[in-house]
Amino acid sequence: MVIYLDVLIAVNIFVTYILIVCTRVIVKQDTKKWGMMFATIFGGAASLIIFWEEMPLAFSIIYKILVGVIISYSAFLPREKKMFLKTTLAFFFVNFIFGGVMYFVEITIGTNNLMYINGTVYFDVSVLFLVSMTLICYGLLLVGDYFFKKRASENTLYDVLLYFRNESVSLKALYDTGNHLTDGLDSKPVIIVELKELLKFLNSNEIEFFMSGNLSDNVPETIKSAFRVIPCSSVTGNCVLKGFIPEKIEIITKDYKYETTFLVVAVSREGIQSGEYNCILNADIFERGKRIDKIKVNR
Repeated sequence: MVIYLDVLIAVNIFVTYILIVCTRVIVKQDTKKWGMMFATIFGGAASLIIFWEEMPLAFSIIYKILVGVIISYSAFLPREKKMFLKTTLAFFFVNFIFGGVMYFVEITIGTNNLMYINGTVYFDVSVLFLVSMTLICYGLLLVGDYFFKKRASENTLYDVLLYFRNESVSLKALYDTGNHLTDGLDSKPVIIVELKELLKFLNSNEIEFFMSGNLSDNVPETIKSAFRVIPCSSVTGNCVLKGFIPEKIEIITKDYKYETTFLVVAVSREGIQSGEYNCILNADIFERGKRIDKIKVNR
């Protein structure tokens, strides 16, 4: 079989992306945008090892381990050793499953359009076919995500703990299916919280900054790294909200606790709903995070 360089790299960029997405589902940990891009391109470039004929087995194993660690670390950028170990092992597990499937296809179907050499997969297909399959797979992922992601009932009220700067505040939150606000930088779901409920987190300069509706105000240095600007549109018109990235949020129900770090808080200078709730959850807040059953919590 003739191996075409462009098809080889394109196929392995696609395969690397799928493997990372599968790993993300297993560990329930979000990937980083630029890290994901580097990881997929690196995965494609690493496939050039297929041209090394009669590669020593020991070197092949070391090479695949090193490439796997670099891809996993680049995609997830874990801050803790425990999370680094978890994401890396999960990525290798997904690779083993993929490699086993490829080997099974190779020995059972015996197709002449597939090669698996030095731990690298190659399909003898056109780039147009590969792009088409990518779009189809992406569509299936979206459909599956829509039907299988954890959803809450509309207009449900939850007890919520919001964490920032090693502090926490208790909130009463409304799950609003009409809230689809996202952060323009990372596409994180945005929740809306009354400013008066966040005073515990903020110093006087930051409180004054969030109370002001003027976007030309200088962002205080103490919150600049976490600060976000969130464009918002509603039936009354368009506006821009000021917000920040918290450490995490815990949503507490009767049967389980759900926590996620994948969110942005938009600060509301005015009250949201007098006496009933002071926080509006995003419709997609349950997409990425971790569910902890009450039994495990009690233990």
